[in-house]
Amino acid sequence: MTCPPIIKRLSDYQVDPQRGFLPARSPISQLPEGFSGWDQLAARLSDLLIAGRYRSAVDRLSIPDTTRLETEAQLQRAMLLLSVFGNSYIWGGPETASVIPRALAVPWAEVAERLGRPMIISHASIVLNNWYLLDETKALDLSNMGTRQLFLGGMDEAWFYLTTVAIEAKGAPALPELVNLKAAVVADAPEKVTDLLGSIALVIESISDALSRIPERCAPYVFYHRVRPFLAGWKEPGVLYEGVYDTPRVLAGGSAAQSSLLQAIDAGLSIVHEDNKTRPFLMDMRRYMPPAHRRFIEDLAGGPSTHEYVNARAARCPALRQSYNACVTGLTEFRRRHMEITVRYITHLANSDEGTVGTGGTDFLPFLKQARTESQQNLID
Repeated sequence: MTCPPIIKRLSDYQVDPQRGFLPARSPISQLPEGFSGWDQLAARLSDLLIAGRYRSAVDRLSIPDTTRLETEAQLQRAMLLLSVFGNSYIWGGPETASVIPRALAVPWAEVAERLGRPMIISHASIVLNNWYLLDETKALDLSNMGTRQLFLGGMDEAWFYLTTVAIEAKGAPALPELVNLKAAVVADAPEKVTDLLGSIALVIESISDALSRIPERCAPYVFYHRVRPFLAGWKEPGVLYEGVYDTPRVLAGGSAAQSSLLQAIDAGLSIVHEDNKTRPFLMDMRRYMPPAHRRFIEDLAGGPSTHEYVNARAARCPALRQSYNACVTGLTEFRRRHMEITVRYITHLANSDEGTVGTGGTDFLPFLKQARTESQQNLID
């Protein structure tokens, strides 16, 4: 694959040519010997939460030697479990907790440091590393996936995560094409750019279709009252990690904005979000992404401007302009559908004093509206 100097091999960014930001192999189901206490707690999590006995079970945990986690897959599963355990400890009792006990906090800090991510539930754990194939010989598709870990459990929670996995899978073919797109811009090959933009537009359409499947098996009421609370972050005054930090930490919860996919597409198409309603939040959400995925977005954005290239040749190359505009229109439509879903699943169910703050900790309606507007503004006349 021909690349401009700033873009390296996809493997350098932990990007798989077929699965994109999802791991190339299905996430593992068990940790190695010495971590059975975590696996057993994970298997009983929903029962313990429902019975009100989860926190006491955590208090009995011992701290294993995390240096025995040797592979990327083991680290990712450990991060998934510890993130689910931590968020469950804070939100899973009759009253909200403010301290994560040493038995969780210490190993969580060690694993999080090795992965370069904050100590809280995130898209990278609950989506990217929380699935398996029902049949390993068949495709990664909603008809062939299950979840590794849930909070309270049930079809609605599983379907919400799996449809998000499906969005990542459907969007995967765009990632090598975005790299090739930047290379074609550098080579000043308008016909190649046109073809690549056409392919990317089809991928964007497919992720919109996947997004629209959320209501099939995830009811708004169940999501709002049974799933969403466990994905929330730590607001002021924050949460204390016992044995790790001396002061409480404020962190965002799991958010769709932590997905590298949409930010990568924006970067490849040179769609820039500069408004105060969008840029600070999007930049902050990159902290929660795997570092290699974050670098992929940054390097794509650091290449030549696709928008400027198409705009400069639009009058002479109508097909080039049409292909670029198809991508922009598709991205705008995706953001419109996303906003509709968040209104239906959060705004319509929230009390008037709760507002429209998402699990990522921001007022999502102004953010989503502005992100959609900024996408649409990139249409080339």
